[in-house]
Amino acid sequence: MNENVMAIISQSVSTTVMNLLLFLFYRRIYEPKFQNKTVYIFTFIATTALFITINQISNFLSAPLINTIYSFVYFNLASVVLFKCKLKKTFMYNSLYFLFLVFIDVLSVAFWSVIKGENFQSILSNAQYLIISCITNILIMVLMWLIFISVLSKSELTIIKRNQIVLLGAFTAFAAFVEYNFAVRINNSKDGIIAICVLLGFLFLSIFLVYFTGEIIKAYNAKYESELMQVQSKIQFEHYAEINQKYEESRRVIHDIKKHLSVLESLNAIESNKKAGEYREIIENEVDSLFSGFQCSNQILSIIMSQKIMVAESEDIKVNTEVEDIMFDFISDIDITAIFANLWDNAIEACRKVELSERFINIIIGRVNDFVVINFENVFDGVINEHDGKLLSTKEQHEGVGMSIIKSSVEKYKGTLVIDHDENIFKAKALIPLA
Repeated sequence: MNENVMAIISQSVSTTVMNLLLFLFYRRIYEPKFQNKTVYIFTFIATTALFITINQISNFLSAPLINTIYSFVYFNLASVVLFKCKLKKTFMYNSLYFLFLVFIDVLSVAFWSVIKGENFQSILSNAQYLIISCITNILIMVLMWLIFISVLSKSELTIIKRNQIVLLGAFTAFAAFVEYNFAVRINNSKDGIIAICVLLGFLFLSIFLVYFTGEIIKAYNAKYESELMQVQSKIQFEHYAEINQKYEESRRVIHDIKKHLSVLESLNAIESNKKAGEYREIIENEVDSLFSGFQCSNQILSIIMSQKIMVAESEDIKVNTEVEDIMFDFISDIDITAIFANLWDNAIEACRKVELSERFINIIIGRVNDFVVINFENVFDGVINEHDGKLLSTKEQHEGVGMSIIKSSVEKYKGTLVIDHDENIFKAKALIPLA
């Protein structure tokens, strides 16, 4: 097989891998605009073919600047058209990715230039060296992409990440060595076919490593999120348990005060002091008003509802509640806290982003057949942040685990959480079977 044909094939494979990693990179940092994956598959195939064509035209005209300009323009267009992203942030990421590719191109050629003692032009003009450089380029791209994703992940298992990087580095070195020995021995079509097969084998293995590492990172992130959810739920529960303890202590103190007031009234009654009795009644009414918040059979739920209603009303949020008195004794206190505190926090946070006159939260809690239905409905600004069908927080640099905590707690009792929204009304409905 002609070495020039082999060079074209290896360059095409390198371009394909580069475009694949670009799509995976965007998928990692941006939210897709389209739910249909076919759009992205078709776009990937079409843009890869166009990229290969531009690359060959650039080589034919000996005008690498054409390929450079097209690459940078393409990166920015692809990210803006296919993904939800901010222009400034996108431009920065694309610039970094572009520089990253330029660095790898130069590094792969420089590596063999040093090894063979040839200058850049000699390496690029020699078909065999160009093939080897393209192979090295592919392997370095995959290695660097995996390192980037490993760093991007929130996993704290740095030892495993270090081991992965060492393993991938060894794989890259071995693959480069094997391909080099095949490439320098190309003398006929059979040798070329064998070299292509080896190249494709390493390519598929590299893609598998990308996928496998991605799955490992997902598992790490799921573990991280689970631990975060447990810690947050525990903190919330301890907070409301402390409030409940103070509430009980306050009730005992208030009860004693009311006794003292009764004695005072009795003493004053002997002297027919009506003013003292009226004063006592006023104080007692004030004391009772301290505990006129939400009341139900479940003490933790009473505390959560009372506190959140107070917070909501202090921010001019209209709160409407229709709550059936349910013991919730089949749900642990920590899960009651996780479900209701997070539903409230999400609703209040959403209301803060709209005009004062439009703020409202409607809550319905009751039994329907053999289920407990918890229904929260609130106004919001219409902005929904989703990724892979999962709701994320719209707050900058926020983990957004609140909805995950609710879902996890509801599903623990074989329940379901249903999320729905229209233009400016957000609805969260939990159905939990009665134990």
